[in-house]
Amino acid sequence: MTPEQLEQIIKKKLEQIKQVKKEVVPHIIGKEAVQHYEQSFANEGFTDKTLKKWKDVKRRDPKSPWYGFQLGNKNNFSPTRASDKILTGSSKELQNSIRYVVKTDRVTVSTDKPYAAVHQFGLNSKIFGKKTFKQTPRPFIGKSEVLEKKITQKIEDKLNKIINE
Repeated sequence: MTPEQLEQIIKKKLEQIKQVKKEVVPHIIGKEAVQHYEQSFANEGFTDKTLKKWKDVKRRDPKSPWYGFQLGNKNNFSPTRASDKILTGSSKELQNSIRYVVKTDRVTVSTDKPYAAVHQFGLNSKIFGKKTFKQTPRPFIGKSEVLEKKITQKIEDKLNKIINE
């Protein structure tokens, strides 16, 4: 191989890398983040370096007056609610609302649910719109070392594929 041929190969690979950086990397970041944050609901906790479980809910405590509570059911009790995962009702509305948007030089991951911040940060809320209480924080989105490692590995795999072709 001549030096000129090697230079052409390097230029071509650099162009491919630039294209991956611009068009592929943001979607790797977004998809991995959404999957990681959705996993918080299955894990009933958030994973940064390790999984930090959420505080349990009163509806799963047989000694609590909220045990198995589900508004509208007979006697407001549902045996399935007594064992359902935290923050996951039958619709999984909050979990399924996590999205990402790619903008110039940035990927934003968010949810459009107005109550998401109440759960994420443990803000004040109202029971049946009346009595105010402080929600237990149950973070499901945030900075995560495990997520960063997953993203880095996916990007490295993509780049290695280009370099080794």
